[in-house]
Amino acid sequence: MFAFILDKARPLETRLSHLDNLVSRGGRSRRPAQERIMTYTKTQLWLAGTACAIVAMAQASSAQAQSAAPPKIQDAASGEIIVTAQKREQSLQKVPVSVSVIGATALAANRVAGIEQLAQIAPSVNFTNSANTRGQGVSVRGIGTLNFSDGVEPSVSTVIDGVVIGRSAASFFDFSDISRVEVLRGPQGTLFGKNASAGAINLVTEKPSLTRNSLDGTISYGTFNDFRLKGSASMVLKDGSVALRLSGFRSTADGVITNLYNGKNLNNINTWGLRGKLLWDMGDNTSLYIIGDYSANNRRCCVSTIRSILPATTYYNGQTRAQLTANQQIGPLNRTVNIDGDAFGNQSAGGVSAEFNTELLGQTLTSVTAYRAFKTYDNNDADGVQVDVYNVNNALQHQKQFTQELRLTSPAKQKLEYVLGLFYFYQDLDTVTQVKGTGFTALPAGQYLGNQVDRSIRNNNGAAFGQFTYHPTEELSLIGGFRYTAENATANFARSVLAGANGPATGLGGPVYTSPALHFSNKDFSYKLGADYKFSRDVMAYITYTRGYKGPAINLLNNLTASVVNAGQAILKPEIARNLEVGLRTQMLDRKLTLNVTGFHETFTNFQAQTFNAVLSTFTLANAGKLTANGVEVEAIAHPAQGFNLSANVAYTDTKVEGFVIACYPGQTLALGCGANSTQDVTGQPLANAPKWAYTVGGDYTHEINGSLQAKGTLGYTYRSNVFFAYADPNTVQKGYGLLNGSLTVETKDKRYRLTLWGKNLTNQHFATSIGTGFRDTSTTGAGYTQLLTSDAFRTIGVEAGVRF
Repeated sequence: MFAFILDKARPLETRLSHLDNLVSRGGRSRRPAQERIMTYTKTQLWLAGTACAIVAMAQASSAQAQSAAPPKIQDAASGEIIVTAQKREQSLQKVPVSVSVIGATALAANRVAGIEQLAQIAPSVNFTNSANTRGQGVSVRGIGTLNFSDGVEPSVSTVIDGVVIGRSAASFFDFSDISRVEVLRGPQGTLFGKNASAGAINLVTEKPSLTRNSLDGTISYGTFNDFRLKGSASMVLKDGSVALRLSGFRSTADGVITNLYNGKNLNNINTWGLRGKLLWDMGDNTSLYIIGDYSANNRRCCVSTIRSILPATTYYNGQTRAQLTANQQIGPLNRTVNIDGDAFGNQSAGGVSAEFNTELLGQTLTSVTAYRAFKTYDNNDADGVQVDVYNVNNALQHQKQFTQELRLTSPAKQKLEYVLGLFYFYQDLDTVTQVKGTGFTALPAGQYLGNQVDRSIRNNNGAAFGQFTYHPTEELSLIGGFRYTAENATANFARSVLAGANGPATGLGGPVYTSPALHFSNKDFSYKLGADYKFSRDVMAYITYTRGYKGPAINLLNNLTASVVNAGQAILKPEIARNLEVGLRTQMLDRKLTLNVTGFHETFTNFQAQTFNAVLSTFTLANAGKLTANGVEVEAIAHPAQGFNLSANVAYTDTKVEGFVIACYPGQTLALGCGANSTQDVTGQPLANAPKWAYTVGGDYTHEINGSLQAKGTLGYTYRSNVFFAYADPNTVQKGYGLLNGSLTVETKDKRYRLTLWGKNLTNQHFATSIGTGFRDTSTTGAGYTQLLTSDAFRTIGVEAGVRF
């Protein structure tokens, strides 16, 4: 596992080069070799110190520890829902954390292929779309980070098989071979740490079986030429000790948008991926689990359609907005654009990880070492019309990360249970952005305006963490957790005018500017306190108070200026979350009914937010004063009869922002709240894309047809109340809507062969995943608006065939 770190046979420079190219070929490092060597040497020393500290902790606690086998990989069939929300395998009903679990069956039945579709079955999760994956974002309980700046991390962490994903964009991949998704609501920094101030999405993939060979494959076809092929195979290489699992997928679909300029369909699906896993049980409660994966996603996306216009908006050639959009059916159902620039989003991601478990003085020592790389290259036609205003608006980004986590876990069912650990994260991120076009200026043929922006950022994050659970009685448990974080980051920013350009790009760029090195260094102590009480085997209540943390952010947006840097506003303050939570976990009627209720009061100070100035057509970055979220979450599962299952999940979330001043929306008057300097105080407004009500209800029924066949029907309905995508702007409101999904499956009783007829959004409810002002289609009296539509906003049906051995 530490073979790379401890390999002294090769020169360090050679090993660094090998690491850089292990996953992503063609990536380039802009650091001098000496700097890379120093960084890597510090990492080795840190890991060596970590190992010593873990051993010391184990020896200090050995007097209290009693022998118990660490968690072993096995094929256990249990009716309980098992989660790892507290870094150990536990029954969901015994975990004092607000967590919802979505298994592989539910994901498949609702055709949820990635994180961006989780909101369709997880009411507390929201997804906001953008012109590219770098600007997309996930929120939990209405709170999440949406911005394009490389220097701002997400507030909702994504973790896959124990590895934190450093960039939001790198987490938008296909749910292939996923065992379950755990949505952890509220601050999760104590155990999940990095960028988990609002919550965490924990993805767990299927593990190889040490005792049984298996093969599973599906092929499906549906509306919009939606073709999906998935397969996995688990092979026992040595009975009981070594197993291999391989999986892969291929997904394609036509886009729902047509470009009238050239006839191409846009916002399509075109992705594939592979994952391999090796599990080795060495005996004596020791195992090694190695995972490698790679995926690619090459699409013509992410294009907004025009929802409304200001007809008189005039371009440099005298054409008006009305003339340029005359052949489109403007409105909420508009599925056409007329653009002469390229629209694409090509990205790839991959990595390797090694998880090592062993018993040390009666406790479990776990090490998770991982290296991941991510690359994206995207472009959108920013002007949205067939005039070269800014046809080139692209970004090429390379990200590499290294993570190391060491944990010491006590045996379960002891008077004192604990998890102690150390964590290290390093990220190297480089982005080159280009903007090119006429910029609303009547230029001679062949001439243009344009900018290139080069930026880079290096992050180091180290932490010591722990959580203790003390059981003074069989019924009462006291909980205490902490995380001490030390982190730093250094960023560079350089904006130049493109060679041959007449000048800088107005709005999306700016004059030549190279900033001094932007740096922050920060330390923080976060904690968790709480208690739970077991009234009986099937009833447990808990209360917790958690302080979460997300480190400072750096403004690296295209329009960064010297005045912002000199005023000290390029570095944003840390984001601090506080959450008071009470919960009740119950099972009734001989465990045929599970009912869980959670109430919460959550606040964020100095929330890192990006706002859009519609008049200047540019983004700004700032600390919001305070965010508040109050709510109740109810989850119920019932088994009223053999083969019949029902479920319901309801989330009521009341959010608001305080002390946040932003630009007025176009056409906003004094009577509508627009104040001095064309700004508005949005105090009291709910957060963007944060529905007050969201719920999911569903059921499935399995019935035997004859001695060899059985049928299974599923039906699910998801509702989300109205939201707006820009503070106070009534033109960005998405009305409430509900989605009805269903499927009918016929399969053999041994479940080897199955055929499924499926349907999504059966009532054909149309909705947008983002609404915003049109580029330059604004004035003091109003604005035109655009929207992002996906295939989920239309009725789709299809058929799927599957085989399992």
